Amino acid sequence: MDSALAIRKHESFFGLSNSNGHRDLVIVGLPWDSTSSYRRGAAAAPNHIRAATSARLYNRFTEQGLDLSDWWRVCDHGDVNAKNALSLKQRLAARVSRHHHSDPSMLFMGGDHYVTLPCFTVAAAIQKHPTSLLYFDAHPDLYIDYEGKKQSHATVVSRILESDLSSGTVCYVGMRASTKEQDERIKRLRLETHTAHDVHTRGTAKTAASIRSVFADQPVYLSIDLDCLDPAFAPGVGNPQPGGLSTRQLIDILHGIRGLNIIEADIVEYSPKFDSLSKTTAFTAAILIKETMGSMIEPTPQNRD
Repeated sequence: MDSALAIRKHESFFGLSNSNGHRDLVIVGLPWDSTSSYRRGAAAAPNHIRAATSARLYNRFTEQGLDLSDWWRVCDHGDVNAKNALSLKQRLAARVSRHHHSDPSMLFMGGDHYVTLPCFTVAAAIQKHPTSLLYFDAHPDLYIDYEGKKQSHATVVSRILESDLSSGTVCYVGMRASTKEQDERIKRLRLETHTAHDVHTRGTAKTAASIRSVFADQPVYLSIDLDCLDPAFAPGVGNPQPGGLSTRQLIDILHGIRGLNIIEADIVEYSPKFDSLSKTTAFTAAILIKETMGSMIEPTPQNRD
């Protein structure tokens, strides 16, 4: 490793690789877009996101003043490359367990949204407890199959719900591009939805309160598809859908759900080649990672809201 690369790696994730935090946050990148259905490019995302989290640009404090170094020590396990879905899951499981961390939390970087399936499966298996899904996305990804394929970024929630590791509880936030078929399945499966219109109408505080009531004490996997945001805030995504959330709204919801038992999280569908020249989406992803890390901190009597 050359000195410049070593410096960049040391500075990524807000400089928290050398913190004294008492919890390990394992980071894994998944450069995968083989199951994308519109415009590919998300496979290039992980290293662009790493670069955007540079400590030279962003400090380690969340917007609410939490010092992430008091809680997290970041352990970046690099990227998992695979040629097919089976090897992706197998290699991910091996990579996550490589350093024998004690009760780690995990943050995954896609990749298209299909990667949430192996990430959810591996994370829930480690927890040994049925896990619920909090899903920020413009799309429900609830097709039984899509374009004749069972394995797709448009079927990932269906595949998760089929798993014995799923609690069956799913809550969507930011959805605005569903179909009759998927809407009927949402109702039949009694899945919770907060559409982009709902968030705009009700506000972020009520949305966050409702999310908290859905999950109570359940272990939660948090998935953020960047297309839950309006393309004005995140143009560099595979399936842009106007009319979405603002960055401000998403951050406020993340603040509002602090206290949930969020055990793992991912951020997906960033496509660098479609981003603005100023890398708007990359920097948005970096800030969302920081605030997500804050939301994953367990409240204590000293810092409880």
